[in-house]
Amino acid sequence: MNNIELSNEEAQYEELRKLGQRLHVPIPEVFWELEVREKSGRVIQRHRQRSHSWTRNAYNAMFCQLAGKDASDTTFGAGKISGKDTGGTVRTLSRALGTDYNGSCDGLTPGTGHGYRGSAASDATGIVVGSGTAPESFEDYALQTLIPNGTGAGQLSYVASEPHAISYDAMARVLRNSLARFFNNNSGGAVNVNEVGIIFYTQYNGYRYMYSRDKLASTVTVPNTGQLKVTYTIQLTYPS
Repeated sequence: MNNIELSNEEAQYEELRKLGQRLHVPIPEVFWELEVREKSGRVIQRHRQRSHSWTRNAYNAMFCQLAGKDASDTTFGAGKISGKDTGGTVRTLSRALGTDYNGSCDGLTPGTGHGYRGSAASDATGIVVGSGTAPESFEDYALQTLIPNGTGAGQLSYVASEPHAISYDAMARVLRNSLARFFNNNSGGAVNVNEVGIIFYTQYNGYRYMYSRDKLASTVTVPNTGQLKVTYTIQLTYPS
């Protein structure tokens, strides 16, 4: 997408944001940023873009929350409100998508391992990265090729997710939440990243659902002994 297309798109989002504010229709927006540092700490690559890739799981979780209805369907697809976990299993249990308020936020405690906050060395929850190059799909439920946690070839060491960072722009009436995670490369060689995603962990029953998967426009290379930082920012404009 060129600069003119990006400018036109952002103008449309601004119009949509103001329209939603005026009509009292919630318009959630998501951005993500990748930052690569070499061993010395010098930033050698930075990329930020708007995410367009909420999956069916995310839409179903939103519907379950707003409708107060559990995910009771036995199949996954159009018109159904079940969830498909990262292992490909369709989940239909009550509150399988965290329909109770605590479950759909960050669990009953603010620690890592709940909601979007992955624990140290865990590549199963929170922000995750992969090497897959397949196009984004609304039906995605896992990264195409997860880069696993570790220090072997092609692996990255997953650091515990940073705490949520909530901010409020009173003038624009925009509430934001930023969540960052670091990945260290101690593999002995460069590691290429082509996709990023965010996986939600439901504390109530221990299931994991990928809510977003984004294919990078170009490969991001993390050098040996380097570090990758991925930040997701989710924002919502409140009515005036």
